[in-house]
Amino acid sequence: MIPQYYFRPKVFLTLSIVLLLTLIFAVPSVQSATSSANLKAFKASRNIAVLTSTNAMSYIRQPNVKLLVVLFSTFDKSCKTCANANRNFYALAKQHKDINFAFVNTQPWRAKELESVLFFRLSNTKPVSLIFHNTKVLRKLVGANYQKMPGYLKAARNIITSGHLPMYGNKLANGSFSAVVISDQYQAFLTKYLNNEKNYKALAVALGKRQKWTASQKVGYLSQADANNQALSQCNQRWKSKGNRGACQLYMVGDEYVYGKSGPQIKAITAAIKNKQTPLDKYVLKLKPLKNNKALAYAVNKNGSWTSSYVFNHSSVRSATKAVLASCEKRRLQKNMSSPCSLYYVNDRKL
Repeated sequence: MIPQYYFRPKVFLTLSIVLLLTLIFAVPSVQSATSSANLKAFKASRNIAVLTSTNAMSYIRQPNVKLLVVLFSTFDKSCKTCANANRNFYALAKQHKDINFAFVNTQPWRAKELESVLFFRLSNTKPVSLIFHNTKVLRKLVGANYQKMPGYLKAARNIITSGHLPMYGNKLANGSFSAVVISDQYQAFLTKYLNNEKNYKALAVALGKRQKWTASQKVGYLSQADANNQALSQCNQRWKSKGNRGACQLYMVGDEYVYGKSGPQIKAITAAIKNKQTPLDKYVLKLKPLKNNKALAYAVNKNGSWTSSYVFNHSSVRSATKAVLASCEKRRLQKNMSSPCSLYYVNDRKL
C-alpha cells in the first residue's frame, strides 16, 4: 500500500511559531554580544574613560595610585584586530573595578602626536594596550590577545609591591631602556636574576639603535666586585661580537637598581654589599662537622675564576693554616693564577 501523508494545519502553525520565536530571541543575543563593546557602551561604563589623541596624554600623566590600563584603538570596521581588542578590553574592565581603564579612540599607527610625547612607535597596524602606574609604563600588549592580561596585571602589582618601580620609565622613546624592560623576553631574564637572593650577583646591559639590546647576569662569585666585573665583561663580549658600538652598563648590583648612576655611586653600593653566600660556603659546610684544627684557603683571579683547598684534624691552628695555604698555592700555580691565596675559614670562623 502506498503511504499517505496528511497536512495538519494546527501542527504546522505551532512549529512555525516556535521557529519564529527562536529566531526573534536568538538574533538579538548575538547582536548584543558583538555590539556591547561599542563607543556608547564605553562612555556609559563607570571605570572606562573615553579619550581622544588630543586629551589622552594629559589624562595619562595624572598621578594615580591605581593601575591604569589604556587601549589605543579604533572602531573603524576595517581594523578587525581592533574590534577583538575593544571587546576583550571592555570585558576586562567589567571584571576589575579596582583598576582604572582608558580607551583612546584613535588609529594608533597614525597618531603621530602620541608618538612624539610617549613612544617611539606604538604599532604599525595593530591596537596597543599599556599598563601604567603613576605615569610609569609597566607592560605593553600589541594586538588583541588579552589572555596575557591577567599575568601582566599580576606582574605589574608585583613591580609595585617589590619596590622595582625605579626600573620603569614614563616614555618608550627610541634609545630608552624603558622600552626594553617591559618586553616579555627581558622580564623573564630579570625575574630569573631577582629570584636569586643569596649570592653576590650583577646584571649588565647594552642598548643600541632600533631597540637592539643584550644583557648578561653573573651569580655566585666570591665578592660583589667580582660579580660586577664579570657581568660587564661577558656583556661587552656579546655586544662587540654582534658588531655593535658602545659599551655595557651595570643595570643591577646585587638587588640595587644602578642603571644610569655614576661610578662613585656604584662603587659605594658595591662596597656596602657584604656577607652574601659564596661558592666557598659549601666547603665550609663540609668542614663544620670535622675535627679541629681545620682551615680553608682560596685564590681568585681578576676574571673571577678561583680555586680553593681545605684541611682538617691538624695538631694546631698554625699547622692547619700553613698546610692549607701550601695546598692552595700549589693549585693556584697549576691554573696559572696570578693572585695569591688567602685564608677564608679557620676553626669555625670566617675571616
